[in-house]
Amino acid sequence: VAERKSFTKAAEALLYTQSTVSAQIKQLETELDAVLFDRINHRISLTEQGRELLKYAHQLVNIVEEIKLDSGNSDDCEGVVRFAMAASICNIMMGETYLTFHKKHPNIIVKIYEGETDGMCYDLDHNDIDLAFIVDRHQYNKDYVTVFENKVMMHFVAGKDFPLAKQRHLSIEQLLEYPFFLTEKGLSYRQLLDEELAKRNIEITPQVEMGNTRLLLELVELGGGISFLPDYVTRQSFEQGNIVYLDVKDIDIELWRQLLYHKNKWVSPAMQKVIDYCASVAEHL
Repeated sequence: VAERKSFTKAAEALLYTQSTVSAQIKQLETELDAVLFDRINHRISLTEQGRELLKYAHQLVNIVEEIKLDSGNSDDCEGVVRFAMAASICNIMMGETYLTFHKKHPNIIVKIYEGETDGMCYDLDHNDIDLAFIVDRHQYNKDYVTVFENKVMMHFVAGKDFPLAKQRHLSIEQLLEYPFFLTEKGLSYRQLLDEELAKRNIEITPQVEMGNTRLLLELVELGGGISFLPDYVTRQSFEQGNIVYLDVKDIDIELWRQLLYHKNKWVSPAMQKVIDYCASVAEHL
């Protein structure tokens, strides 16, 4: 009920009737002689006593899960991990290195959801996902555990033979004379770029918008235009000499990569294996 903020939605999630959930909460309030939920104008929210009890409830659930594991075969790691991530991260995390992880842990099922930051944070708060790999502004939230984080470098990129490839100290106005291939408007670093340009009363109208950064990079490599992408997406192509990083002045965008989970989330062995995998891959991004 605390997660869904609704007796009805909690009942649907638990496959109970709404009256059963209400009766259980009422019984608990009677037993503890405490009001756990405020019910004002059809809105449900935890009281102070309710928030305190919720902390203990999470601890009890975690202890029960640990007992189950200790009673079983700890070498047999299995389970489902619900993992949301930015599309650009998905291309890397679920690449060839994941096949090695899967062969080592065949009984761990990873369900991947691509999404944007606000949606992933909402899902973390409502226990609809276990992990979120975010590429966006730095997230400061006392309810989240940050497994790791690092700052991400961004560049305007173009093909190796692009007309502006060898020029220095380019202005954004010079770039606007050429086609742009960008991620969807309103998402992650595209949003940050648009906000930075809006300060100068500049707006980019790209010829192509898509979430697949790998395809965007291919269009750039073919010399079709310019994109704005994080270095972990473009580094290999840059090192191979297929693209160049354009030297654009006065564009300062701070982007962070963070792996998060909710502080009340019990970290199962399967989830810990996925976290360890992500940490090892992220070291080389």
